[in-house]
Amino acid sequence: MNDKSLVNKAVGEKTKLDCLRLISDGSGIGYIDGIATFVPGLLPGETGEVQVYDAKKKWQRARLLSISKRSPERVDAPCSVFEGCGGCQLQHTTYAETLKWKQRWVEDALSRIGKLSVDVKPVIEMPNPWRYRNKARLHRESSGKLGYYKERSQDLIHFSDCLLLSERMNRWIRLTEEFLTAGFEEIHTLTFRENTRGEGLLLLEGPPTKALSADDNPEFFEALFTEGVRSVWGTDSEGGLALVWGVEAFSQTILDMTFDVSPLSFLQVNPLQTDVLYTHVLEGAALKGDETVWDLYSGIGTLALALASKAQKVTGIEENPYAVEDAIQNAVNNNAVGHVEFLKGKVELRMMKIDEQPDVVVLDPPRTGMHPLVVQRLLELKPQRIIYVSCDPGTLARDLGVLTKGGYGVESVQPVDMFPWTMHVETVVCLNRKHS
Repeated sequence: MNDKSLVNKAVGEKTKLDCLRLISDGSGIGYIDGIATFVPGLLPGETGEVQVYDAKKKWQRARLLSISKRSPERVDAPCSVFEGCGGCQLQHTTYAETLKWKQRWVEDALSRIGKLSVDVKPVIEMPNPWRYRNKARLHRESSGKLGYYKERSQDLIHFSDCLLLSERMNRWIRLTEEFLTAGFEEIHTLTFRENTRGEGLLLLEGPPTKALSADDNPEFFEALFTEGVRSVWGTDSEGGLALVWGVEAFSQTILDMTFDVSPLSFLQVNPLQTDVLYTHVLEGAALKGDETVWDLYSGIGTLALALASKAQKVTGIEENPYAVEDAIQNAVNNNAVGHVEFLKGKVELRMMKIDEQPDVVVLDPPRTGMHPLVVQRLLELKPQRIIYVSCDPGTLARDLGVLTKGGYGVESVQPVDMFPWTMHVETVVCLNRKHS
């Protein structure tokens, strides 16, 4: 009998499984005949009947059928589509328990991947961990129904009330969904944004949407305006952005500063915790007023402008052209012109062309972490302090492993719960250059 037949024998079988811990995607893990088995929905300390559906040589996935031993940390998920959606992985346990596991995931990644022995502070919780998202990206069926893609598929999950979105944004979604039942099949994806004042922006994605006009559909746009939406965007004949209705400006308040945000620019999705996160970044930078600072992956300039008031000069580098335009305007809005400069392009390319020595580097890369050329250049430049903001413990640990071998010491590791009830955790790491 070959290895393949041994592996496939378990598929479809039902068996008991004791859950030992949660892995970083929120699934429970136990062992069946020595094979690591991942089961979404099963909590540590629980015993469940499971059915294997995807078996490999060294690991397998199983679905949870029933629970015979229940964890005291288990709660009934309040969301009606929790089990089918997959957007939230942790609503079936207490909030305190989710924070404990997020801290462990950061600790495990730093130790296992980065080979680092460092203290990880407890995760900073959100006082009210619901209705925090300021952005929702939804997809549309031909009927006009809107929903999220189910995890690992393109099956749409419809919902009447997403508990991560404000009640106001849920109303915008229902209004738009009702309107789309009348046609406009070219619109396939919709992005809703909401700022801290309750004002909204709607982006309609698809082929040119100029046929959708306020003159022809006054009731829809009046209803959106009544509920707080101030602008609707679509695409023009060349695939660029086109204002369909309303005002162009959409702004967000962060750390008592005002930032313009264009429809395709990145913005942290949790405004309350963004202030907490950025406050820790500023504390870690420990600026005295005479430093040259680089802000890599600078987005619309939120961190760069917060740093600019405390530094001699700040240079931001960002690839997204819409975000760079926003950042330049935001420097004007916040009276920072002359203290900050924004450069457009890939970080790994543009930073090679800057002829200056940074004292402090702040970076908030995408989930994939830093490009190897960025790490290499930082080790060549040797800034005294590096503040690394990460949304992925694995790539964070990988990058920190290289930086610490290159002469940096980890001063602090502070996780922040930016995404309650999900597997995601944001982390601020402060590094100091060791004196040789």
